[in-house]
Amino acid sequence: MLTILTGLFSALSYATSDMFSQRVTRETRALTQIVWVLGIGAVIVVPVALVLRGLPDDGEWAGAGLAALAGVLYFGALYFLLRGLDVGDLGLVSALVSLQGACLAVTVTVILLGEPVTPVLALALVLCVAGAVLTSFEGRAGSTRGAPWAFAAGLLFTGVMLCYNYGDIDWLSQAAISRSVSLLVALPVALLTGSVAVPRALRPKAAGAGILELAGLALLTITFALGPATVAGVTTTQFGTFAVVLGFVLLHERPKPNQWAGILCTLLGVSLLAAVV
Repeated sequence: MLTILTGLFSALSYATSDMFSQRVTRETRALTQIVWVLGIGAVIVVPVALVLRGLPDDGEWAGAGLAALAGVLYFGALYFLLRGLDVGDLGLVSALVSLQGACLAVTVTVILLGEPVTPVLALALVLCVAGAVLTSFEGRAGSTRGAPWAFAAGLLFTGVMLCYNYGDIDWLSQAAISRSVSLLVALPVALLTGSVAVPRALRPKAAGAGILELAGLALLTITFALGPATVAGVTTTQFGTFAVVLGFVLLHERPKPNQWAGILCTLLGVSLLAAVV
């Protein structure tokens, strides 16, 4: 029961963080909100990691290097995500970003480990592909403008997850290193291209997005530590589901029928993947 609760709260934290970031990004720009999200996260997690874990040991520098690479990739993924949210619907973009689970499953299970594609895995991948196609079919409407950004973000998030998966250091050190590197990349880029100031009325949302994003990461780690992995995988990948609900109820987003079908296929496929991989 505790695994289910922490997993769902992790997903809800990520979805709510995206909703706050969408609002701030539309009033400012993606790079400005990235600096706020990463800055808040770094201010919280780096001191805690230094106190509890200290600097990496001699045998952990390879893992630290992977965490640093994850930080570079995370900056790109977050930038693409916020660009998508700037022009697209919260529910649609988040559902497509959740396809990172399909990318990770194919990369690790099939390509790296060489395991055969089982019927269940094949069904999950078919659902993911069908969901991506249906969700991205624009027709005469303009509600899918964020789809390309979402796909790009999902691919980079897959790279981040691979770096975390193959790193040999604890999650707190990984988070501290990756957030620090992401901020070191984002801050000069943001300052050279504009301002990082956020209007006073939006600052609670800008800071809240950073806190919730870090909370989502912490709860994600706790969920997988509690196990079992199948339950943890299914619950933590429901951030797309929460985003669809938040977008429909609070932001009054109204996807077309084919997009509803695509979102449903995507969420089912990702959940099925999380349960079997």
